Amino acid sequence: MIEFVVIGPILTLIGLALLQYGLLYFAKNHYNHASFMAARAGSTGHASRDTIEQAYATTLAPIYGGGTNPAAVAASTDRALNDIRAHGQIELRNPTTESFDDFNVPALQQTVGNGKRVIPNSGQQARSSAVGPQSGQSIQDANLLKLRITTGYRPQVPLAGSLFLGYLKLQDDGTNDRRTAMLRDGRIPVVTEATVQMQSDAIEDNNVSVPGQGNGGNPGDTGNPATGSGQPAACANPPCATPAPGKPGPTEPGGICTGGICPACPDPVPVTVVVPGDITFAFGQATLTAAGKTQLDMLITAANAGGYGSVSVDGYTDQIGSDKVNLALSTARATTIRDYLLAHGLSALPVRAAGHGATSLKVELAQCAGSTGAALQTCLAPNRRVDVTLNP
Repeated sequence: MIEFVVIGPILTLIGLALLQYGLLYFAKNHYNHASFMAARAGSTGHASRDTIEQAYATTLAPIYGGGTNPAAVAASTDRALNDIRAHGQIELRNPTTESFDDFNVPALQQTVGNGKRVIPNSGQQARSSAVGPQSGQSIQDANLLKLRITTGYRPQVPLAGSLFLGYLKLQDDGTNDRRTAMLRDGRIPVVTEATVQMQSDAIEDNNVSVPGQGNGGNPGDTGNPATGSGQPAACANPPCATPAPGKPGPTEPGGICTGGICPACPDPVPVTVVVPGDITFAFGQATLTAAGKTQLDMLITAANAGGYGSVSVDGYTDQIGSDKVNLALSTARATTIRDYLLAHGLSALPVRAAGHGATSLKVELAQCAGSTGAALQTCLAPNRRVDVTLNP
């Protein structure tokens, strides 16, 4: 009896702690999955905080009661949403406020953003990878959506939950007001993070401010490469620059090969940018829309920065309509884009335009079987395009 009195409470406490830890681990798995689903929704929803919050709550509905009918599921989702707002925190860690300082497009700000700043998502492969002065990022970096979501978990096991909270309160340094508030309200802060590629233009929405090159401009690991043989590295970003007089071999872009025999640059390759027809033109028309002009302006910037030698513009249509009409429409669209490129910054480059009608199809008619009218137009949309190829 004496031994039991001594060891019994200890074993009971260990058992309660293991039970509470298991429940917390189960909840954390749900939070991880919900964070990914929230990030995925944000990537296609212009990085909207409301969209991210709603997707997070919807995914957590099962642990707030779930349901067997739409009304019950909606009620569980509302409970999750209210709990997140009261005892949680969603941080848009990227793109940062400084990302919008560097890459906002005023034209998109007025159309897509309704006055809010916008970072474009289209044509990433053709854009310059130059680093912005405020964010320390390229536009490709700025098109990563990074979330940090802190959820206040309410312990469910008596005594063990109180011990967990007591320990966390002792460790709290008070630097995060939201975290301190969660602990004060009897919640355990559980942090999850998710990173996905943006699939739509990012619109500014209470994004975190993280200026400079990252880590406060003072990273712990500078990442300096080991000392090599002294020979210059191979050209990394074709097309290569012309060597300076008296210097052997090709050079790195923007630099000069200064020692030994410079290695040969790899052969540069053409870059093709697909300009979606439904964004650039109204259906069946060849007049540029405002969104289409914005896309082409960004393409012009990328073409001038990349050191290309010529541009090919090839128009294509879907299978709706006669071959004669489709060929004429594809030619008119390619010509419109060629004329715009030449008039807005590519006048120094030769630009060829050609229409090919309903050829080089992305979607066959058989894949749209049963679709008619607007549904058929939507199904065949990938075929309505103009391919702009930047040739080295």
